[in-house]
Amino acid sequence: QNDYYAADEARPGEWIGVGSARLGLPKTVSREAFVSLCENRDPNTGTRLSQRQLAEGKRRVFYDFTCSAPKSVSILAVTLDDPRLVSAHQEAARIAFGELEGFASTRVRNQGPSSDRSTGNLVAAKFLHTSSRALDPQLHSHFTVFNATWDAQETRWKALQAGPMYLAIRYATQVYRNELARRVQSAGYLVRSQGPSFEILGVPEALLQRFSKRSAQRDVIVREMEARLGRRLSNDEISHAVHQSRPRKLSGITTAEVRARQVAQLTPEESPALGSLRQHC
Repeated sequence: QNDYYAADEARPGEWIGVGSARLGLPKTVSREAFVSLCENRDPNTGTRLSQRQLAEGKRRVFYDFTCSAPKSVSILAVTLDDPRLVSAHQEAARIAFGELEGFASTRVRNQGPSSDRSTGNLVAAKFLHTSSRALDPQLHSHFTVFNATWDAQETRWKALQAGPMYLAIRYATQVYRNELARRVQSAGYLVRSQGPSFEILGVPEALLQRFSKRSAQRDVIVREMEARLGRRLSNDEISHAVHQSRPRKLSGITTAEVRARQVAQLTPEESPALGSLRQHC
């Protein structure tokens, strides 16, 4: 689908990763190839990909990594319709994914203790979304990373050991932010630091908050759970709580209609001010 709310719109996913190239996958993700990999089958031959096949329901099918743009970038890219910023996000996300791919590993099982061996290749599908479930502008890419990596030493496909990748998440995130900031500035925008990230200068803080409805919902849920339990939630608990509280995906609404809803939330002063930011670039 084009996005969470897609109404018969298509923005095809793209295959990415050294492992995808090794399998000879074309640029565009097809349903058939995606399902084959979910079932641990080579999309070209239909044969089993990795040898270890656990019982149904016990096998890890894939991992999901998400790369999200700062809210001001999303507003100007999506609501103000600046395709240069969409391209900047996609390129920065591609570079960050390449860095993360370098940490891909597999488990080596010998007679003694098991260990991990670096493989540096992933089979992944990339999907671009432009809005959150709350229909706020939220430019982000999902990377569906399948549980398979090529072990050059054993010359076969094996299960992916993703632990080193998770340990490198902060590094890959910073690579994305640095690459995106550089491209945003090359497009003519000025940026300001915002915690570990950045925002585009001239986008009001009140607007950033207005278009962060899902984040506000998450914060309320976390505060209520922590008050009830009398302690701070772990990152895993927060992720689980947020997942369980997600609103249903909408249907029957187009990208143009979503953007019109977003534009309608801008004040008479904000619309020309944001427009001038783009015009000066």
